[in-house]
Amino acid sequence: MTEPNLRRASRLILLDGQRRVLLFRHAGTNGEAFWAPPGGGLESGETFEQAAWREACEELGLTCFTLKCVWERVTDFIYVDRPVHQYDCFFLIEGEPTISSDVEKVHRQEGILEMRWWMM
Repeated sequence: MTEPNLRRASRLILLDGQRRVLLFRHAGTNGEAFWAPPGGGLESGETFEQAAWREACEELGLTCFTLKCVWERVTDFIYVDRPVHQYDCFFLIEGEPTISSDVEKVHRQEGILEMRWWMM
């Protein structure tokens, strides 16, 4: 049995003025797309808060905001035929994303197909 990759990630729960949450549709490695909140894995030496700030800038174009950790979880899943054991920290963030050409480039690089606001 293959040992799982251990991964830590920060996730962003972005709410707009209508209390809708933003999700991204990602291209899955198996050809199937999936929806997930913005965010991603921690880089070497990063804290969860630092990763959340970086991801908010990269994926949402946000530069002025506050973060509040609202939920933590552990999840197991398969990624490219390899098990992953992931610890997620979810941060509440309020604001409107600024989708510049730099942000769109990040979306293409990360396999983000679209983004959509969802009613809670």
